[in-house]
Amino acid sequence: MEPRTLLLYGLALLQAYFLGAVPFGFLLVKLLKGVDIRTVGSGNIGATNVARVAGPRLGILAFLLDVAKGFVAATWVPFAIHALSSEAFVYSGLWPLLREVAVGKGFTDLRILCGLSAIVGHIWTVFLSFKGGKGVATALGVWLGLAPMPTLITVFLWAVITRVSGYVSLGSIISVIVLPLALALEQHNNLLDSWRLLAFAVIVCVIVIIRHKDNIRRLRDGTENRFGFRRRK
Repeated sequence: MEPRTLLLYGLALLQAYFLGAVPFGFLLVKLLKGVDIRTVGSGNIGATNVARVAGPRLGILAFLLDVAKGFVAATWVPFAIHALSSEAFVYSGLWPLLREVAVGKGFTDLRILCGLSAIVGHIWTVFLSFKGGKGVATALGVWLGLAPMPTLITVFLWAVITRVSGYVSLGSIISVIVLPLALALEQHNNLLDSWRLLAFAVIVCVIVIIRHKDNIRRLRDGTENRFGFRRRK
């Protein structure tokens, strides 16, 4: 790899990290409610705690913003860097550009690395002394950019499990376990070429499970908090 390309790829990873590191949940609650989300509820900066502390609207907004930063990190950031490094991109309109950003397959390794950087940035954000969220929403955005169909399957599974059980953590844990399986089913005719995506899915699964170790203990002990679906007045 040429030094210029190596430098650009390193820049892409830094951009993805800092994008993932933006603590939207913390910022929303701090700016709109004047509360440090880390000191209330579960102390987590993720959407679930935001919803519990500040209401479902802010929780949904935090969730969507965390998903969006993961998606952008795994699509636009590597696409832009790839275009600069290859000097081969020719602008032919907004729709072809958006389509290429969303589904471009020619630089999977860079997309995976940028996605991982964004997840790491969210979990260990430099803006909050390297103490961030659990990475589920950001990982969802990353995987929507990398493999939409298997990801949508896991989102549906998460929604069903969370709704039936009332445990967001349980839905998240089972969903990330199922993701590599769903991806393998989709790529069953092309497993040798898709091993990087599969390996990344397993890595994300391990990271999310480790980040939920306290939730797993509480689920086992029967002390995990259920997530309420009732509207706040």
